Amino acid sequence: MNFLSIEKIITSKRWDLLVKQSLPVNISDIYSFENSMQIIEELFIASSEVVATDGFLADQMRDYCVNLMIILRAKFPGPWKADWKNEAFLGMLCGLVFREEEAFKYIQNAYHQLDDPPQSLLLAYISAGSGPNHFLEPKNIDELSKKAIKKGITYESALHMASLAYEKGEQKQKIEWEKKAMEAEKKNLHTPTITPDVFEEKNGYQYED
Repeated sequence: MNFLSIEKIITSKRWDLLVKQSLPVNISDIYSFENSMQIIEELFIASSEVVATDGFLADQMRDYCVNLMIILRAKFPGPWKADWKNEAFLGMLCGLVFREEEAFKYIQNAYHQLDDPPQSLLLAYISAGSGPNHFLEPKNIDELSKKAIKKGITYESALHMASLAYEKGEQKQKIEWEKKAMEAEKKNLHTPTITPDVFEEKNGYQYED
């Protein structure tokens, strides 16, 4: 079997070959922090495009992204720590491939980096901490939820409040928050997307600074 070089695989965007033929550490040995992160961006976007037709390959691609980001985190601490969204995005990726403990750890790290975390990070922190393992106590989730909604009613924040009301058995509040979510969606009010500054393309409605 003939193996293409990493450079040729990336240039031709053969992401299926990348995850099968190359270790993440090979990327960090060849490319700079910025270029490696942009490869992660492209690989993640590609995974989203194939997830409906090949979920196994999509998971492989996303897991590859996670492992490469962990390597970059250790190898390039300066540029990594310069943007809190790197840590948060790593945590969110971990969540997509069911690495829940890592997801919570990285998102919690990002949360503690900021004196006034934005709504997007608050919601991500709640999501990572309220999964099957329940890393956050209910009282902590309530406190974080109040902080999040104080920053504005968006489609995402209102849906979270509706979900929280449902879990508490508060049917009336659930319905009210669902209505607010629909109103926010009509007005195109969305919580900004957490996207590392080094990424070239911005995917979503708006982005955190």
